[in-house]
Amino acid sequence: MGLLLAFVAISLLLAVTPGPDMALVTKNALAHGPRGVLLTTTGIAFALVLWVTATAIGLAAVLKASTTLFYAIKLAGGAYLAYLGIRAWLASRKQPGDLLEGVRSAPAGSILRQGFLSAGTNPKLGVLFVTFLPQFVDPRRPLLEQLLLLGAIFAVIGWSWMNVYGLLVVRIRDLITSPGVRRWMDRVTGTVLIGLGLRLALERA
Repeated sequence: MGLLLAFVAISLLLAVTPGPDMALVTKNALAHGPRGVLLTTTGIAFALVLWVTATAIGLAAVLKASTTLFYAIKLAGGAYLAYLGIRAWLASRKQPGDLLEGVRSAPAGSILRQGFLSAGTNPKLGVLFVTFLPQFVDPRRPLLEQLLLLGAIFAVIGWSWMNVYGLLVVRIRDLITSPGVRRWMDRVTGTVLIGLGLRLALERA
């Protein structure tokens, strides 16, 4: 039980650490409200489940050992985040009314897909799971079940935190959605996403 509590505590610390997923949740919370938060975090959760499954069956270990595959996915994830950032910058140049109208009509599948691709194309998650989860398993017990359970706990913690954080952003949205402030928020968020994308693509393993 002590080991499990330690795992939960460390997982929570990792979840609240700012990163690409949190930047995307911020963007969609401001743009789409509670609906955007839930769809984005659900997409992220689906990607986390895939990473956990991949880790459990050994794919993440292969990913860590393959430099070519690792950097290919890093480049894909970095390019996608940069694309989202560029879109946020372009949106900041629109008139506030047009921007909000376009935001409200955004398809649910598009928002869900953003969250999924943001986490799904980040190979650092695979490396994190393959190096982090084994520290909390009992080698005398079946490893697959333990890895899946720990991964599920990690995903639930991450999903819960992202929702709490995103809904807090929504609560103060009215204070930061005036035309001038909204324009600069889009630009700052876009810059952060572009920067995170470049860091993800260029950072050494």
